[in-house]
Amino acid sequence: MNEAWFSKIYDLYSNEIYRLAFSYTHNSTDADDITQKVFLKFFYNIDKINKNEIEVKKWLIIATINTCKDLFKSFWKKRIISLDDKYEVMAKENNMDKFFEECLKRLPKKYRLVFHLYYYLGYTTKEIAILMEMKETTVRQKLARGRKILKIEMEDIYV
Repeated sequence: MNEAWFSKIYDLYSNEIYRLAFSYTHNSTDADDITQKVFLKFFYNIDKINKNEIEVKKWLIIATINTCKDLFKSFWKKRIISLDDKYEVMAKENNMDKFFEECLKRLPKKYRLVFHLYYYLGYTTKEIAILMEMKETTVRQKLARGRKILKIEMEDIYV
């Protein structure tokens, strides 16, 4: 039963979790590693997690955010400079507009994550506030500030 349920959840959410991790790290290898770690955590805690799919998705997103944060706190990540292979990244993310993706990469992390949850995963500002443990007004403020920064970035690149 648990293995079948795990497979179902993995099939439903692995792509979303990968995209969330990628939006945070901008590195396909790190995103793959984070996706794997999140689903391993999920597998080992499957009995403790509510079987409701909405709750599972919330758990997966929170676990992904925390795993991304842990990666950037790690000794290894602080000491290594990533060589970003843009062609591989664009091939994996072929359903996103390349120009817009490049602009999104330039957003600070605190805005990128909120943008991803709001625009790509379709969460409301209230749901994002709950997931990220912040006030809803803070989420809306980050979206507004991120849009302003994004507009400037897009104008700078486009013009």
